[in-house]
Amino acid sequence: MGEKELSVCIGIHHIATLLGISEGIYYLFAGKQRFWRSCGVFLLTVFQSWAGLKILADLQKGKSRLNESYRNLEKIKSSRRQRRGILWGMVLSSTLFKLLPVHLLGQ
Repeated sequence: MGEKELSVCIGIHHIATLLGISEGIYYLFAGKQRFWRSCGVFLLTVFQSWAGLKILADLQKGKSRLNESYRNLEKIKSSRRQRRGILWGMVLSSTLFKLLPVHLLGQ
């Protein structure tokens, strides 16, 4: 996999994190949820905010944890096509995990 494709995957992951944070903040300030849903949205927003802080720290240091994770994935004895599929699967699942729970709880 090329560096450009890996950069696109990392960018999608970072954008999903920022959208998860902003969506959580939106639903918290909307205040239309019941107590337990508000607690769930709050917890998800806190976890996404922690991830956002880690992203900012990585950008400041000039390193990428996701890039390191992919390099570890390359050590697995699998084909290039399998590694590529695993990477895109991880990006898709992390994006869904970052956006769907807050949206479902906020409704």
